[in-house]
Amino acid sequence: MTSIAQRQELQNKIWKIANEVRGSVDGWDFKQFVLGTLFYRFISENFTNYIEGGDENVNYPSLSDDVITPEIKDDAVKTKGYFIYPSQLFVNVAKTANTNSNLNTDLKAIFNAIESSANGYPSEQDIKGLFADFNTTSSRLGNTVENKNSRLAAVIKGVAELNFGNFQDNQIELFGDAYEFLIGKYASNAGKSGGEFFTPVHVSKLIAQLAMHGQKTVNKIYDPAAGSGSLLLQAKKHFDNHIIEEGFFGQEVNHTTYNLARMNMFLHNINYDKFHIVLGDTLREPHLRDEKPFDAIVSNPPYSVKWIGSDDPTLINDDRFAPAGVLAPKSKADFAFVLHCLNYLSSKGRAAIVCFPGIFYRSGSEQKIRKYLVDNNFVETVISLAPNLFYGTTISVNILVLSKHKTDTFIQFIDASSEDFYNRETNNNVLSDMHIDRILELFNQKEDVEFYSKLINNTKIAEKEYNLTVSTYVAAQDKRERVNIDDLNSELNETVGKIETLRKDITSIIKEFGSGKLDKENTTVLFKPLGEVAEIKTGQSVSKQKISANPGIYPVINSGRDPLGYINEWNTDNDPIGITTRGAGVGSITWQEGKYFRGNLNYSVTIKDELEMEIRFLYHLLLEMQEDIHALCTFDGIPALNAGNLRNLVIPIPPISLQREIVKMLDYFSELSAELSAELSARRKQYDYYRDKLLTFPKDNLEE
Repeated sequence: MTSIAQRQELQNKIWKIANEVRGSVDGWDFKQFVLGTLFYRFISENFTNYIEGGDENVNYPSLSDDVITPEIKDDAVKTKGYFIYPSQLFVNVAKTANTNSNLNTDLKAIFNAIESSANGYPSEQDIKGLFADFNTTSSRLGNTVENKNSRLAAVIKGVAELNFGNFQDNQIELFGDAYEFLIGKYASNAGKSGGEFFTPVHVSKLIAQLAMHGQKTVNKIYDPAAGSGSLLLQAKKHFDNHIIEEGFFGQEVNHTTYNLARMNMFLHNINYDKFHIVLGDTLREPHLRDEKPFDAIVSNPPYSVKWIGSDDPTLINDDRFAPAGVLAPKSKADFAFVLHCLNYLSSKGRAAIVCFPGIFYRSGSEQKIRKYLVDNNFVETVISLAPNLFYGTTISVNILVLSKHKTDTFIQFIDASSEDFYNRETNNNVLSDMHIDRILELFNQKEDVEFYSKLINNTKIAEKEYNLTVSTYVAAQDKRERVNIDDLNSELNETVGKIETLRKDITSIIKEFGSGKLDKENTTVLFKPLGEVAEIKTGQSVSKQKISANPGIYPVINSGRDPLGYINEWNTDNDPIGITTRGAGVGSITWQEGKYFRGNLNYSVTIKDELEMEIRFLYHLLLEMQEDIHALCTFDGIPALNAGNLRNLVIPIPPISLQREIVKMLDYFSELSAELSAELSARRKQYDYYRDKLLTFPKDNLEE
């Protein structure tokens, strides 16, 4: 199994488990139990791997707790940060989970023992309270002990069945990926609150690379609003471990999210001595002051959150806010986080901070803070991102890049908000690696690029009242279609003529239908599996099978939210119907350079005997049966379409002569619908053209 396929299978299974086991419990409330169980299995197997040390003669889970000496325990805690006795390991608990009437209390005792094993050691604060949100006696698990144990056992058994392969080879990486996948799924389903603890991976990639850009080594990386730690972990994934010399640091105000972040560090094999995540209000109770300055800072702080601000007169003397001479508004703490980051930033470092766009143009104290940042030459770049990239908000946010080592007095503005910089997906827009690379290329070039990037001297910024809005300096490209009105009017006349002819033909064929020509009542109709009358073929690789992008007569059926798309024809003969699954971008029909490309997980349907089945009849039939197809496509919301399912789809097969009569009638309606759509589209263009013409007046004719 390839790593991609293995990851996909793991993700599908673990989300299926999460949904099946929770029952009527809200997924958001249930996430701690699934995430906590995954973490429990990871640290158990990680600890086992450490104890056994690659010695095949040692089987730690089979040992008795009595053989563990104080010296063994002491050495292990100093190295790993915690200790787990053989009887406490996940694998041993899972063996008896279904029959253990004390499962919930046993788990609570095990979690308490793991946490307390670090007491008095340097790892104590990193381990303390890790399982606090895994409340095995919670009423969310059920009203009785039996109900609680049943649900806990189901989660444990489900996680135990997941195949992570050999721990030493790839299990650590797969564990971390599975954990982040789950967090992302919970965040995407949580609405506004989801965006408060998880930054989408694709955005995290960009932010981490901006903060680390051009630095061969950094002392450490910091996030003052750490959430689940996704931004910090992207820095680890995209740069060799030795580049981040002293580790990962962060502060988080939400207790549950704070625990998620610490678990996330362990699950990505970052040992306790290489991370320091602390709990508390960053603005009112900043920790890690002794750890600053940081060479790299990443942050996606909460947008326009309220804070104490001027109600605490001591804050104006705080070394984070005093240099600006003013505090961020009480109703909008955005710039408080910005100034906090600046204070923690080293003289060689860079901070990349996600910001609400309003802070870049509003007046009052926010304007004064912008003046401080610009006059002191701390602002390197402002990037406007596409809308709807984050969970819980559809707005186009900005990334503010701060630096204390600029060698010029220019600020770079990058407009990455257009469709050139994102892909449209079902719920949110997404930055592909290509989009991220393009933004980083613009960031690195520090050159004027029409419609995308502009360098503005600080003095010009001052003249604009310190406005840092990207659209003030970067003119957006006008992508409106240029219309030749004479050609358009001519095409409209031709289209209207076709419509009139089609209407007459449809009227005529309806009369034939009414006269009984299409006699379905007295016709013998066979019902056969699709596989008996058609070949189901797996598609070729995306680089080989190009498809015309023009709307046409053949359907593409998928298991996504948009049930039906159209293609004109495959580039292979007699291979006209494409059926595709959609998931994680693999196997979908994707748009690239004006063409559709057919992925290698797609299926095509080819008629075996044209005397038995009319291809156009099958087309209309599949339109009618799309709900049946979608029942095959999904399993508990997970795309699961395969060739076997398609072959077993039972379809009606009337005589070929009746098929052709049905096709004749339905094709007329399809053609009329297409022509009406074409007319409507042309009428819109016609309206736009004449509206602009009629409402544009020469200035010479206007009265002063």
